[in-house]
Formats: sequence, structure tokens, C-alpha cells
Amino acid sequence: MSTTDAAPKTNTLALVAFITAFVIPVAGLAIGIAARKQLDAPGNTETGWGFAGWATLIGALGTLFQGVFVIIWLTVFARILGSAPGLG
Repeated sequence: MSTTDAAPKTNTLALVAFITAFVIPVAGLAIGIAARKQLDAPGNTETGWGFAGWATLIGALGTLFQGVFVIIWLTVFARILGSAPGLG
């Protein structure tokens, strides 16, 4: 009988982080960082560094984009309210 080593398991947190980064970027960023810490732990044989790394990058860029969007939206909203007749 021959024994074969099973392929290394992908870190679940890294996979969840990658998916979450597209839906809720700030959560994907946080989970991606946590997954990278898990993967860096001594004795860990799991794979998924790519998922965790991309989740961190996509989460950071998505969070930045959402922050800029909110600032622009609030600025436009404030200008509209400031220029409305009878409100200023």
C-alpha cells in the first residue's frame, strides 16, 4: 500500500477575506490581515497567502475609494443644501 500526502489545505480565513473584500472592503482588509498573521504562524502548513494578500490590497483600495466617495458625496450634498433658497 502506498501513502500519498494530501495537498495542503487552504486557509479558510484567507478565502473568506478575499470574497469579503469585494463586498465590504474594510472587513476584507481586516480579515485579510488576520489571515496573513495566521499563515505566518510557526508550524502552519496551510496555503492561501495569495488570497490573503489580494484581500488586503483589494480591501485597502476599496476602503480608500469608499472614503473618497463619501467625502465627495457629503461635499456635494452640503453645497446643494447651502445653495437652496430660504435655507441660507
